Amino acid sequence: MRDLRRPLRTAVAALALLALLAVVAGAGCDDEAAADPDGGWPIGAVGRACQLLEYATVEAALGTAFDTAGGASSGSTFTCVLTQGGQEFPDLTLAVSPSSIDELIFTATVNPSNSVPVAELGRIAYSLQRPADGAQGPGIEVGWLSASGKLMMVRYTFAPDPPAEAVAALEPKLIEFAKQIDAKLPVAALG
Repeated sequence: MRDLRRPLRTAVAALALLALLAVVAGAGCDDEAAADPDGGWPIGAVGRACQLLEYATVEAALGTAFDTAGGASSGSTFTCVLTQGGQEFPDLTLAVSPSSIDELIFTATVNPSNSVPVAELGRIAYSLQRPADGAQGPGIEVGWLSASGKLMMVRYTFAPDPPAEAVAALEPKLIEFAKQIDAKLPVAALG
């Protein structure tokens, strides 16, 4: 009898990725929250993904001050988008989706072509520079499979026409920030 587990896991991984990307692409937020006066936790921010972000931590890690947050969900995928009031870009998007895939399936179905492997982040990870697209500037994306079994993605999108050195300088910062986010996640129970 043919073992159907592998094709089934591949299909589940592909569906999880599609759900994650669909939520990120349409990351219009259900609810928004402005910063508190101290620049800390987004007041009233909703959504599980927003619980992993704080304005002051983001600014310290990336050098960009955000003051507006919004969270959204689709099924079991949660997103949080940070922006600057009155401006469309830059923005920072975090997406989290539970998953049962392994590193092999991640490599085959999630890892984009032209991405670069990232060491010491989750079970497996990548980074990718995205070109400018229409009204938005270029972006940097870091995606990973966490030890707690979640597909994670954090993406920074620049305003149009940033200096090339600013884009290059942000990539290692975003990778380190992704490691900070990953460290906040509980490790899945063994067994």
